[in-house]
Amino acid sequence: MHSDDAILIDYLAGQASAAENREIGRRLASDAEFARRHGKISGLMDLMHNCGAPEPDEDLVGRTLAAVAATPTTGALLDREALRVRPAGRSTFSLKELGAMAALLFLVATILFPAFQHAGMLSRERACVAQTGSIGAALSQYAGDHNGFLPAMADQQAAWLADASSPVRRSNSGNLWRLVHGGYARPMLFQCPAGGGGRSIDAAAMATMPDFPSREYISYSYHNSVNAKPLQIDGLGAAAGRMAILADRTPVFVSGRFDPMELDCGNSRNHNQRGQAVLFLDMHAEWTQRSDVGVKGDNIWLVQNVFNYDGTECPASDTDSFLLPSFVEVAR
Repeated sequence: MHSDDAILIDYLAGQASAAENREIGRRLASDAEFARRHGKISGLMDLMHNCGAPEPDEDLVGRTLAAVAATPTTGALLDREALRVRPAGRSTFSLKELGAMAALLFLVATILFPAFQHAGMLSRERACVAQTGSIGAALSQYAGDHNGFLPAMADQQAAWLADASSPVRRSNSGNLWRLVHGGYARPMLFQCPAGGGGRSIDAAAMATMPDFPSREYISYSYHNSVNAKPLQIDGLGAAAGRMAILADRTPVFVSGRFDPMELDCGNSRNHNQRGQAVLFLDMHAEWTQRSDVGVKGDNIWLVQNVFNYDGTECPASDTDSFLLPSFVEVAR
C-alpha cells in the first residue's frame, strides 16, 4: 500500500482535518501522480458504495417472462419451433431459449444501469469537491502572499451584471483569474468535472488576459469581490467554517443576468440541481444539497432579504455569503 493511500482514503471519507484538506488540495493541484492515485481510489470507493444497490422487485423476473410469453407472435413462433427438429450437427438456440436470454439481459441492464449511473454521478460530485478544495489551496497561497486578503477589486462604483445600469461594470471571475495569472492555479482547475471540462487556454495569450475568455472556461461562482469589502482568510474566527466563498455556478444569475424566476431554484445546474460543491473561508470543501448552508442558514446565492438585483448589491454583513455569476461579459 502506497504511503499516500491512507491519506487519500481519509480525505475521501471526510475524516481529514481542515489543515489536511488544504494540504491535499494543494497536492491535487500540483502533483499529477497524487491526483492519479486520488482518481483510482475515488473510483474504487464509488464501486464499493454501490454494492448495496436496491434489489429489484421479487416479481420482476416473472413479469418480464410473462410479457414475452403473452405476445401472440412470440407464442406462435415458440409453438412452431417446438415442432421442428434441429438439423444434426448444428448448434442453435430455440426461440424459447433466446426469449429467456433476452429477459435475463433485460434484468441485468435494469439492475446494473442505474447503479453505474449513480456511481458515475457520485464520482463526478467527489471530483468536484476535491477540485473545489484545490481552488481553496490556491486561494490560501494567494492570501499568504497578500497579507491574508483574498483576490478582490473593491471598486464601490462598479456593478457586476452584464445589463447593469452603472457605467462601470466588472466581471467577478476576474478575481479568480488572478490565481491563474499569479501562477497559483491552472485554468482548467476552474472547470467543473460534471461539465466535461478540459478546455485549454493558449498559454501565450494568458499573460495579457484580465479574465477568463468566456463563461465556458469557468464553472464556479465566487463571493462578491467587485464592489464589496475584501475578505481576509482569518478575519471571521469560528464563523469561517460556515462562510461560503465559492461554489458551483449560481442558478440565480444566468448568463450574467438576473433571472427572478430562478429564485426558488436552490441548487446549481452544474450537477443537474442535485447539489453543489461549496468552499468555505476556512478552506474546507463539502458537498451540499441545499443553498442555505452559510452562516446561520444563510442562502449562499442571495443577499439577505434582497429579491431583486440590478448588479450593484453588496453582502448585507461580514458573514453574508453572496456568490456572484461565474463570468460576465464586459467591455474591455
